[in-house]
Amino acid sequence: MDVIAALEAIMHQNTAYYQSDFAYDIKMLREAARSDQPEDKLLLWLSRPSGTFCFRERDVLLKDTQAYNTWKFCGEQTHDRILAYAVELTSAANGTVQGNLYELDYQQHFQHIRDAALPVGANRLIYESGMREIGPKEHFDSHPDKYFGEFVRYEMQPRDPELLKVAIRQEQRSRESAQPGDFKEHLAALHTGLIEAEAQRIAADMKRLAAPNSPDKNHFMVEVSPYFTKLASSRDTDQLLAMLPYKSLHLSSVKDRFGIYALIDKNENRDKGIRKPRASVRKQLSETKQAASPKKAAARNKQHEMEV
Repeated sequence: MDVIAALEAIMHQNTAYYQSDFAYDIKMLREAARSDQPEDKLLLWLSRPSGTFCFRERDVLLKDTQAYNTWKFCGEQTHDRILAYAVELTSAANGTVQGNLYELDYQQHFQHIRDAALPVGANRLIYESGMREIGPKEHFDSHPDKYFGEFVRYEMQPRDPELLKVAIRQEQRSRESAQPGDFKEHLAALHTGLIEAEAQRIAADMKRLAAPNSPDKNHFMVEVSPYFTKLASSRDTDQLLAMLPYKSLHLSSVKDRFGIYALIDKNENRDKGIRKPRASVRKQLSETKQAASPKKAAARNKQHEMEV
């Protein structure tokens, strides 16, 4: 599949701000596709409401690297909706980067990385005409080297290179059992998930309010996430309203405040759960057809490979 096109489509289901981050991801993916090093073709990518990140898997598996710290931070220090994927590049053809995507359960994955990551043994400083290694805590800068010329980049090296190779192989093997998935269906599910997650958040925040908090004290109100309003169409907003279980619900701006708010009457029952979205007629017909022909129904796995 066209990896860049697929990841960009996923980004638009979750990343409301700093979508320009994806330009760096594209550059990294294209450079990785041209590389002759197998480990450069194994990457981890994530989308969050404000930006994206793309790292080599080997860097995430090394403690105290920027990649490792960032991958952990999004799970430990934020409550953002994170969409994460393992990326295995296979080729570059006709201006596209081809490969496979594997959906990850981010919450499980970052905790796994925290346990599986290996210690760093050295910093490799790479110059235009050579390289040298220094201790992981030694200071360095980007000044040219008198023997090797201009500084290009640095790369943290594992204390035990063989253990890192084993860890990378284990990560690959963990994906071998993934079942192929339909990418269009996956995007549709992500879009529904965006709306449902916002409905769940609003309902939970409504329950937590101790007293009416609107300026006139006649309503409970919760701000609709600016991330959601940035990504959502008017149809998506209609679906959000349909999921929320309140009879008196309406959306409005509030004087002297930024944003859009969901408001309900102070006497409304706030203990209800959200209404689940109804499946489309097309999906219902598809599920009925699959139930009638179980042998043709593809097996599903939480971690699955995406196809188009």
